[in-house]
Amino acid sequence: MLPVEIQEKTMASDNIKDEDKAPSFLQMVGSTMLSFLGVSKESRRQRDFKHGNPKVFIASGFILAFLFIMVVVGIVQLVLPG
Repeated sequence: MLPVEIQEKTMASDNIKDEDKAPSFLQMVGSTMLSFLGVSKESRRQRDFKHGNPKVFIASGFILAFLFIMVVVGIVQLVLPG
């Protein structure tokens, strides 16, 4: 059995909301992908602006935009007669 002080700290840390935690790298990339689609929760947006690293959002935005353009170019190349 844990001492009372450790139990109280553990219980307090379990009550921390996800919005109060800094997002992981994958969560930030996921938020960028959702923003491309135009869907996101208000709580996620607030978490990202409060705790997120802008460099990760900018880099993932450029990468996703590049990938989107490459997919569109690839589809056009497949559709148009060569």
